[in-house]
Amino acid sequence: MLKQIYINKDVLTSARERISFIFDNYENIHVSISGGKDSTVLAHLVLSEAHKRNRRIGLFFLDEEVVYDSTIQQIRYLMNMYPENTIKLWYQIEFNLTNSTSLSEPQLKCWEKGKHKIWMRTKETDSIQYPSWDRTKETVRDKNKGFGFYDAIDNIQNARENTAFLVGLRATESPNRWRAVAKNPVDVNGTHVYWGTKMKHGNASFYPLYDWNFHDIWKYIYDEELRYSKIYDYQFKKGIGLQEIRVSSLIHEKSFKSLVELPEFEPKTYDKLLKRIKGISIGNLYGKDNKMLKARKLPKNYNSWLEYRDFLLETYPDDNKRWIFEKRFSRHLDNNYVARQQCRQLLLNDYENNLPIDNKEDPREKTIQKWRELL
Repeated sequence: MLKQIYINKDVLTSARERISFIFDNYENIHVSISGGKDSTVLAHLVLSEAHKRNRRIGLFFLDEEVVYDSTIQQIRYLMNMYPENTIKLWYQIEFNLTNSTSLSEPQLKCWEKGKHKIWMRTKETDSIQYPSWDRTKETVRDKNKGFGFYDAIDNIQNARENTAFLVGLRATESPNRWRAVAKNPVDVNGTHVYWGTKMKHGNASFYPLYDWNFHDIWKYIYDEELRYSKIYDYQFKKGIGLQEIRVSSLIHEKSFKSLVELPEFEPKTYDKLLKRIKGISIGNLYGKDNKMLKARKLPKNYNSWLEYRDFLLETYPDDNKRWIFEKRFSRHLDNNYVARQQCRQLLLNDYENNLPIDNKEDPREKTIQKWRELL
């Protein structure tokens, strides 16, 4: 069991000490950036240290193409914050991205050749536009899914040696993130680093902001007068919950709800997205509907979530992906609690299992039984 231990030191001081430690022990340092608030803070902290030491570090951005224009503006800002200390690693290469808004076009091939006329935007003149690794050694996690986002990251990282990859992950957001940070500590020249993860080829991932919370991030942005994506302001003003505010890809299963407000926030981005890929108008109309993509309310024509799941599975349009769901569901309990989650996966085309199913007996049944006994 993971235990939090509080010490007499603020998180900013600790983060700066961790970053200094990384500079002391690694010649090659790369910071992953997404255009979000956490990676903005991390990039500024690391670049500030690089500037003090007259060192150069890589800023790594894997461009998913279907992102807010505000995100791209933020990436350009970060890439040019300390140009003399920055190695630009802006990747605009082909890879598959899950499209949770359409079952007829379940994947988008970002930056697909021959479709430059409908790309969301033209490529950056100084971006990396072709794979930078040995293609004969290329790895793919799942050949049924094809070369995807995480495959691109894996191959980019595996092509490096003795490199520190810094990520703006904050473990306070969820227990799963705590486990990601602590599951495989790394030994750095005899020092046991619990806020890092060992990788291949002498590489390691580090999470200098792992113990920061939401308010720490925004305080640092305010104190340092940093620019940030204006999407945060728009979403906050619309009353979107703090845990749901995000600026990532617009079509995957954890952020498709952003399509509801996209025409208001960035109308030009929405117009381009409509031309780029199918399902966008559906996401815009039903992104927050409890009966549709969220699968929180059972459609009235069905007597149970089990019945609805069977219908969705039987009519799933992609024969090459249906077996993935069938195999996964065969290992699950057959009750309405589990079936509702299975319906959500089918509706969002989540064959990658990015929204894992809580496979257990319906907790509501125990509550109902308890009250029946009491009454």
